[in-house]
Amino acid sequence: MRKYILYPLSFILSLSALEEQELIWDEEGPSVLEFNGYLQEAIREGDWWAAIDYAEIISYHFPQSPFAQETAFLIGEAYYKLGQLELANERFTAYLNHSASPKHFEETIHYKFHIAESYRKGMKKPLFGSHKLPKIVSGEEDALQIYEEVISGLPHDEIAAKALLGKAEIQTKFEDYKPSLETLDLLIRRFPKHDLAAQGFVEKSHAYLMQCREKSLDPALLDLADVNLRKFRLAFPREGRIAEAEKDVAEMQEIFAEHLMETGRFFQKTKKTPASIIYYSNVLSKYPDTKAASEAKERLESLQDSGNL
Repeated sequence: MRKYILYPLSFILSLSALEEQELIWDEEGPSVLEFNGYLQEAIREGDWWAAIDYAEIISYHFPQSPFAQETAFLIGEAYYKLGQLELANERFTAYLNHSASPKHFEETIHYKFHIAESYRKGMKKPLFGSHKLPKIVSGEEDALQIYEEVISGLPHDEIAAKALLGKAEIQTKFEDYKPSLETLDLLIRRFPKHDLAAQGFVEKSHAYLMQCREKSLDPALLDLADVNLRKFRLAFPREGRIAEAEKDVAEMQEIFAEHLMETGRFFQKTKKTPASIIYYSNVLSKYPDTKAASEAKERLESLQDSGNL
């Protein structure tokens, strides 16, 4: 068994050595107070790897010390500064789970939120969780879980509104439309006057439109989008983003109208004129402001001129 004698200012110890070997402290070794001093100095100087080493030593060899209670947070913070987000999140989780009333609770939740945001915006995780391997693994699944922790941790804080919006964006990207809409509804209910609630109405509108674009032509989607637009106008009557929702609804109407037109054209082409007339008439009555309605009107007029009406 190897013996390490640790002296102030000359102490260098890698994490691998800490993990793989049992250290025996020499009587002349630094006290927990001294190690905490080295830790604080490393933090002030931005020497994050050294800060991690000193915090690990305090946690491992002085677990009953009051200083050890905060080491998980400090290690998480150091990993965050180093860009090692997965490791940072693990330490922040450990910190929250091992303390009934963590001193840095709100700060930890904010760090977690920023980690989730980084993953949502495209930051990758390293292979197998090793900081020595390339970052090529998507962190979006992790972001969903972290957002949920943020929402639960500070449910009525503005950061929860941001987390709800970020969570919904990823759910929509994954085509989990129902959970996404539920998340946005929670955002709007919990923060009805917040600017992010207005964005929630917009994101709901986008989600309805995306489903229509994917050929999910359920008429209920257009009804829901109309209801969402009306509620948006009522809650934020002077909001400029209402125009985005209006544009989405208009595009949805075009999609539904074009679907009816395709069927009408088919019946007309196959000489089933009465059926085609029904579809063209439906386009005019249901979606009068669409481009398809103009074509439907022209086709009906043509059929009338040829004596088919």
